Amino acid sequence: MILTLADIQRCLSGMADDGMEGIAIHAVRTDSRAVTDGDLYFCIEGERFDGHEFALQAVRAGAAAIVASKIPEQEVTEAGVPVFMVRDTVEALGQLAACYRSKCKAKLIAVTGTAGKTTVKELLGEVCSARYSVAKNYRNFNNQIGLPISMLQASEKQDLWIMECGISLAGDMAELGPIACPDVAVITNIGPGHLQGLGDIEGVAKAKASLLRYLQPGGVGVVSMDYPQLWKAATEICPEPVGFSTMNEQAPFFCLFLGADQFGSGRFLLRTPKGEVEFDAPFCGEHFAENLAAVAAAAHTVGLGPQHVVDGASRFNADNQRFCPRPVGNITLIDDTYNANPLSMKRSIETAKCIAEDRSLILLLGDMLELGNEAALRHRELGEVLALVKPDAVYWKGGHIEDVRSAYQNVLPLNDPKSFAKDWLEMKIHDAVVLFKGSRSMKMEEYAKALKETLEGDAS
Repeated sequence: MILTLADIQRCLSGMADDGMEGIAIHAVRTDSRAVTDGDLYFCIEGERFDGHEFALQAVRAGAAAIVASKIPEQEVTEAGVPVFMVRDTVEALGQLAACYRSKCKAKLIAVTGTAGKTTVKELLGEVCSARYSVAKNYRNFNNQIGLPISMLQASEKQDLWIMECGISLAGDMAELGPIACPDVAVITNIGPGHLQGLGDIEGVAKAKASLLRYLQPGGVGVVSMDYPQLWKAATEICPEPVGFSTMNEQAPFFCLFLGADQFGSGRFLLRTPKGEVEFDAPFCGEHFAENLAAVAAAAHTVGLGPQHVVDGASRFNADNQRFCPRPVGNITLIDDTYNANPLSMKRSIETAKCIAEDRSLILLLGDMLELGNEAALRHRELGEVLALVKPDAVYWKGGHIEDVRSAYQNVLPLNDPKSFAKDWLEMKIHDAVVLFKGSRSMKMEEYAKALKETLEGDAS
């Protein structure tokens, strides 16, 4: 990090006190337990904890300075550690990240969308790492705290910062966009996610597309052409975005999913201005074709071609909770439990069906949350998806089971994970694909873990 206390004070207040120039900051922390000598500690107020209550702990751990919005306790001021007072510490954290970004020469690629943000970010990072030094958010640290912390953890020596921006409220992008100020903005897709905060699909499209407003001069927008509302909203802001598609073969960047094997690998066709290639990858599904098209378009903006995408895809390892197939004997467990919205749920179910082919397909699903007034409708629509897919069994956790049943009656309520795993052995299922998915708070990973342990124990 190349920031001094003088840089930080100037960024937050416009001026610096004498003696601050020579004090370098090693890292920026929001968790007092992680503070070490020379760190800057931000007192963040959360729903469960107030960081101001741990300022003294941060000082004792060696913090070089404190950023606070409340007068600190006397012991903190007596310790002689500078305290920078601000109106809002979360806003100040974003302000500092933007200042740091302006001092670094790295090109920043921002990624947003309803589904696939983290996968696109991770896959793009893998592709670009062949030529560049790359920084990226950890997992989905993509909100008003996670994004600036990720940027402040990046090195000024790195070539590319690939940063995911996640929003759930209409004003969120207006806060994240000025922090990132991207050179390239990638919008993967839109769907009925976070409707409680974004209103409707038009609201989602406008909120996601608004990232384009914060592009650097000469910056490039990379946008899916497969969602009319998104393309319209994007072109109203950025008249000539780079388009990618899985439907329009005339798109500059086009990718087609050609099929899957029983272990979850897939074959794809990728077409770009630099050529066309057909290849195998350690993942499958229409949604991964969309991800690959987005990655190819973004990689093109930094001088990388289709072979770089193929090579990066071959090295890619999916997150343990993001559509991650794991064979246990003849049973393939697909852990996709990190989160769920109607778009990602539909895609996961269809891809699991593609992997299963003639094998049994069993779904353990949970409620999709943050859908506001459309929650019942979106769960009924999911029931319609199930009616088309015709899985061999569906188990449901959550209060929306009756909404799903209104369109597809063959849905059974889930009991606790250990009981389900025990019941599984009595069902004598020897060859199947099992998908686990639901919103984060449904904790569907507990079912995946219990069944995996039961199957491994039964095999031994």
